[in-house]
Amino acid sequence: MWKNWSIALRVLYGLPVKSKYAPLIKECTGRDINLLPKNGFDTALFLIGRRSGKSRIAAVIAAFESTLSEKENLLSRGELGMVAVISPTKLQSQIVKSYLRAIFDETPLLQNEVVQEDRGGFELSNKIRIQILTGDYKSVRGFSLVCCVAEELSFFGLTEESVKSDVELVRAVKPGLATTKGRLIGISSPYAKKGYCFNTHKKNFGNDSGKVLVWNCPSRTMNPTLPQSVVDEAMQEDLQSALSEYGGQFREDVAIFLPREVIEGVVKPGRVELLPYSDIDYFGFCDVSGGRSEDAGLSIAHRTETKVVIDFVKRYKSPHSPQAVISLMADELRRYGLGKVTGDNYSAEFVVGAFKANGISYEKSKLPKSALYLELLPRICSGQIELLDNEVLVNQLANLERRTVSGGKDKIDHPTNGKDDLANAVAGASFIKRRSRIGGFGGLSGSSGNINIRKLNVLT
Repeated sequence: MWKNWSIALRVLYGLPVKSKYAPLIKECTGRDINLLPKNGFDTALFLIGRRSGKSRIAAVIAAFESTLSEKENLLSRGELGMVAVISPTKLQSQIVKSYLRAIFDETPLLQNEVVQEDRGGFELSNKIRIQILTGDYKSVRGFSLVCCVAEELSFFGLTEESVKSDVELVRAVKPGLATTKGRLIGISSPYAKKGYCFNTHKKNFGNDSGKVLVWNCPSRTMNPTLPQSVVDEAMQEDLQSALSEYGGQFREDVAIFLPREVIEGVVKPGRVELLPYSDIDYFGFCDVSGGRSEDAGLSIAHRTETKVVIDFVKRYKSPHSPQAVISLMADELRRYGLGKVTGDNYSAEFVVGAFKANGISYEKSKLPKSALYLELLPRICSGQIELLDNEVLVNQLANLERRTVSGGKDKIDHPTNGKDDLANAVAGASFIKRRSRIGGFGGLSGSSGNINIRKLNVLT
């Protein structure tokens, strides 16, 4: 199984490769074997399908770089060295950690290298630490990185455990690699045509002068023991997904919905909430969940002559009691003088009854979620909306994906394992035209009233 991986690692480290492997290298890198740099590559991106052994190779690279690369000789006295292994989820991080533990336990040359093991990684006898991180690069600050291995790099930013994107991760770790000339190794299945992985592949695959090694191939090229029947079955069930997961191809049916820089262009810096005033007509939209694993969200907005202004957003994290969350939402709605809220058709009768018990009428949205996002798109692109400075909201909007489904229609939704409760609430609030108000604001009148002093600092 590991023969082709050994060839890939030889190319990475600039070791001699027999000419008979030239076709394999051409297939996987698009490069001429005779033009490969003799000193190997400082940066590499392995884009290979599932079940190809990527996590094991990530562990092998981390073990080698921390013990046998002699990078500790580049550290000054007292300088702390680190090999960072970063994954987008806790589960993936633990898988790599288990493989590393097996390598140190079962390799005679390395059995005495581990001085201490803890939840975060391994302390080695050469004063280098292997740190296993979940989507967080901040823990590497203060250390000199001798290597960074980013597993499933294409999927950073798709869950709330991880950083905003693969671009942000790479940008953050590069300074720590500079003084040690440490390697940056990305290992991932391909995903959407966006971000660092896609742009690096586009620039360096097949480019004999490219500075980054891009090794891109199907799963079975690196793991011929993977049954072809498994791949064939996946192809029959969902062709586009299988071409990505086993074929090593970027997905054709997944595209970025809104660039992050466009979204950030309509965010009002420092504005986290606007106070309610009695002379403004507000409208609210909620995204209610069952509370077990899905978050809930609420957004309140108003219109000016030219814009929609988002005044309030709040996320209610899971696990939670739906009844308790609806009661809290009702409190916020009343604070803005609202007696009605709009939302989707989730558990419609229960939601209607729960809001009614709290004095709020609930109306089902006339548009499905995808249509609301398509209505939000021109508002953001034309600057006809003002968003609050809420990192979760911006991340959720930036992670929305446009997928082409049967019939040629576009579906806008969060990525697998992602969330969009706040994004959905804001999209819904920006579309609502009818408003329902209740009398009074409990002491607020005109444009001043009894203002909550605690919130003065959130106004802009």
